[in-house]
Amino acid sequence: MTEERLTAIDLFCGAGGLSQGLHDAGFEVLWGIDHEENTKPTYDANHECEMTVGDIREEEPPDLGLEEGELDLVAGGPPCPTFSLVGRSKINSLEGRDNQSDERHLLYEEFLRFVDHYQPKAFLMENVEGMLSAENEDGKPVVDTIKEQMRGEREVADMDLDLDYNVKVQLLDSANYGVPQHRSRLFFIGNRLGAENPDMEQWETHRPPKNEEEKKIKYKKDPSKRSEEDQHTLDGFVDNREEEEFPTFRKNKRNKEPWNTVADGIFDLPPVSPKGETPPTKAEEYEIGPVSEYQYWARDLDEEQDWEEQDLLNHECRGHNMRDLTLYKLLGEGTSYIIGDIPEEHQPYRTDIFPDKLKKQNPKEPSTTIVAHLYKDGHMFIHPNEARSITVREAARLQSFKDTFEFPVSRTHAFKQVGNAVPPLLAQALGTAIRTEIFNQPIQEEEPQEAD
Repeated sequence: MTEERLTAIDLFCGAGGLSQGLHDAGFEVLWGIDHEENTKPTYDANHECEMTVGDIREEEPPDLGLEEGELDLVAGGPPCPTFSLVGRSKINSLEGRDNQSDERHLLYEEFLRFVDHYQPKAFLMENVEGMLSAENEDGKPVVDTIKEQMRGEREVADMDLDLDYNVKVQLLDSANYGVPQHRSRLFFIGNRLGAENPDMEQWETHRPPKNEEEKKIKYKKDPSKRSEEDQHTLDGFVDNREEEEFPTFRKNKRNKEPWNTVADGIFDLPPVSPKGETPPTKAEEYEIGPVSEYQYWARDLDEEQDWEEQDLLNHECRGHNMRDLTLYKLLGEGTSYIIGDIPEEHQPYRTDIFPDKLKKQNPKEPSTTIVAHLYKDGHMFIHPNEARSITVREAARLQSFKDTFEFPVSRTHAFKQVGNAVPPLLAQALGTAIRTEIFNQPIQEEEPQEAD
């Protein structure tokens, strides 16, 4: 990667998943802001830049030591629950409230206010898939309105903004970029340099599996224990090719891998249980080394560090009652992964309303979307082969946070922060594409050739 780092800020930064991915793509994040006080300990523990806690509607853009137009990127994901399909129904169910009256759906306007102030060369804005089907009071698609505002063709509330950006809107699934999770999110990429915005489909690194064999865990041999004979290929991979470091993002990548699965993501982590000594409620040490390519990456070991020397963070089981534990055990291979398929007499909830209220994650597939609701209960995120819901560390793994990313807050706050984050790997893919295609600063690597 080139030594020069582009500059960025992260609005609505939360724990810093987007900041982490941009950093890994070669950006220097100068500042972040979020309204949740409990995100600051997490952000500060994992990032070097200043982070402000406050309501962005009441905050003035800080002095970054740059002239207007010198900042390279404004990034962020305005929280807009009224665009979320789940959020819409919840808000409409509250007495005296509706989606149009909920001011949180206008927080993207604050994002545009900061873009106007700094006049960055480019911006990256993330939002939920539901924004695609949302409409204004006049029946016009919200996405079209926002694009017009970003291009300077439409006013933004009562603010006098000077915006003139070329904009591309794309719906991306994080599983296509190496994240062991299906997570569809909408991304607005804009620039004022006259460059073409990247088509992120051309930057995908992973694909759906072609057969059952490709759904199995992708083993990787310990590099220190490879023989000279197998040094050129990775044992257990579905195609024979020269070794390539994970992750490697490049345009029109050849030899895309099958999706990383739940097994690829978390099966090297030791077992834990709601109560007991074996397994313990909380595990603070690894019992085996990493097994899959993804796990090697997630452990994030220093070159001279052995896995046995590494502390395991945030891997503690929450409590469960016996009925839930029994239902958790019932689900999975041989029955069904969702409670709605079980005979009605065994259902703890109404199947017409909550058919997937209890859901065991399938180890042969990417996980379902990790959501902030995890802080309330883990019924939809039952471990594939242990009768319990997943831990914070497992949720973080499925979101592509490395094991060295610490959540020094309560388990409740940690689950919420993980669920609200942009997956760092997806953010890295976006950052790499933006720096390559908009800023013409490609990663200095060569495409490996197929093995003979």
